[in-house]
Amino acid sequence: MEFWKQLCAEHGISPEGTLEEFATSDADRKDVFFYQADDAHYIPRAVLLDLEPRVINTILSSPYARLYNPENVYLSKHGGGAGNNWAAGYTQGEKLEEEVFDIIDREAEGSDSLEAVEMQVKDKNQN
Repeated sequence: MEFWKQLCAEHGISPEGTLEEFATSDADRKDVFFYQADDAHYIPRAVLLDLEPRVINTILSSPYARLYNPENVYLSKHGGGAGNNWAAGYTQGEKLEEEVFDIIDREAEGSDSLEAVEMQVKDKNQN
């Protein structure tokens, strides 16, 4: 979430996705990391996914909760995660592959010219 907070600050985008008064220029290329919805809100080009809800629920209960597209948030229906067990996470992840790839595909198709994908992994011990 710190990554998106920093991008919002740099581009003058409020936690609700609206432009701050000082950020009216298009020269800063907001469209690289955000897309503009029909209601003029800026939405991160992001997919949030996890097998357990703790980290994503922290994001969704923060002041930045309205920034993200709810269709691009995926939590495992089991809700318990893999308990830091690689094999369990691999097995659960394999079952979710199609659903997750559908979300990623939909987000990628919304781009005019996809050039890169950045993946960030939040460790349970990070703040």
